[in-house]
Amino acid sequence: PIGSYTRNVEKMKPIHPEYVAHILNEVADKDAVFTADTGMCNVWTARYIDPLGTRRLIGSFLHGSMANALPMALGAQASHPGRQVISVSGDGGLSMLLGELVTARMLNLPVKVIVFNNSTLGMVKLEMLVNGLPDFGTDVHDVNYAGIAQAAGFHSQRVDDPKQVRQALTDALEFDGPALVEVLTDPNALSLPPEIKGEQMIGFATAMSKVVLNRGAGEAVSMATSNMRNIPRF
Repeated sequence: PIGSYTRNVEKMKPIHPEYVAHILNEVADKDAVFTADTGMCNVWTARYIDPLGTRRLIGSFLHGSMANALPMALGAQASHPGRQVISVSGDGGLSMLLGELVTARMLNLPVKVIVFNNSTLGMVKLEMLVNGLPDFGTDVHDVNYAGIAQAAGFHSQRVDDPKQVRQALTDALEFDGPALVEVLTDPNALSLPPEIKGEQMIGFATAMSKVVLNRGAGEAVSMATSNMRNIPRF
């Protein structure tokens, strides 16, 4: 069930990205406008943000154009100054258009940027794995996006403890001005499709075999632990 990664996880580290999206759904306005970055953020918003018939979700759903969430949020906020606008950004996408943080501050647009920082290009990594390829070139060194946002004049907070997620999101959403919350999420969290095809299973198993042979079993065990630790909660 969809709630298996969002219940009883307040003490689990690294933070589940699903849990962050779930809490965001609860604390956001009932008529909020969400913009979603291409990649895993598409998945988290689609699965955990309730549209309610009053919210809007804007994304680049037919194109693999990264970094779309923040500029879309700026446009939405400029055209709808009275509505809460939330950019659900991946660290990879945000890094590509960091200058737009300055735009938000310069124009005093009160956008709220929620950064899912797993220090990896998660969707690209998953695409490689299901095609039988060990992930390569998808890991990103740790960048403190909250620090960058603070330097640009944002209200900002960096969160690595799941118990702090709700309060950090609430504070950012209530702040009168641009705000950014960077949440350090589990880099091994995988997005499982509604239907898993046989060739995907074969490709993933092949890739994991190569990972074990080339890098040792540690990474494979870590990935298994991240994605199976909540099976008892089903």
